Amino acid sequence: MTIGPLKQGQDIELVYWMAEELVNSGIAKFREEDILNMAKLSKIHWRETIPASRQIPSLQKNFFFMLRRFLRRMNEDSKTDSSKMLDYEKAMNLSKDIVNCRVRKIISIAATSASASEMIENMAAEEVELYEILNSIINEWKNGLIKMEDSQ
Repeated sequence: MTIGPLKQGQDIELVYWMAEELVNSGIAKFREEDILNMAKLSKIHWRETIPASRQIPSLQKNFFFMLRRFLRRMNEDSKTDSSKMLDYEKAMNLSKDIVNCRVRKIISIAATSASASEMIENMAAEEVELYEILNSIINEWKNGLIKMEDSQ
């Protein structure tokens, strides 16, 4: 496959495996915003776990893809360097907290009948899918309750 012609510093979008090959060969590098690290994960965790916040902070649409890639890399590093095991465990715990917080917020948003379009814009692709499924189930359940009450 041929890519180009390209200019130095030009951004291009490729499937991940191609981009990874170019990065590993030293020809290209990932954009900073497409790389997840412990500092970014900690900041996302902090935003998610603010006690008074019922809002769902914005995440990149591909956040969970980046998270899985980051955790896989940390797990591999921890197998070759035992000192990195604590970092991997911390990253896993932060990730689980983030997912749990966001799921609770998505459930709350799906259960309300208010327009959630602004909230959906802040969700990653996987979260939008979860929201749509939950919203459909909850609305069907609510409508079923009302119909049952009307027939009595």
